[in-house]
Amino acid sequence: MSSGEVKKIDREAQKITLKHGPIKNLDMPGMTMVFKVVDPSLLDRVKTGDTVKFSAEDQGGALVVTAIEAVK
Repeated sequence: MSSGEVKKIDREAQKITLKHGPIKNLDMPGMTMVFKVVDPSLLDRVKTGDTVKFSAEDQGGALVVTAIEAVK
């Protein structure tokens, strides 16, 4: 899983903006970007400002968060 911070949640569009560190499985450096979520219920697990651990995948050219949890 990768680490990040929730910057924005858009429930209507089913997207989340994360400021994240490197995402090794996607060979991506740290940055702030918008991801789709594989399941809208994932957005209920976090709120803006939370520090999170998450997993993301490339699904047909779209970067999608497949798991996310707030870090206590």
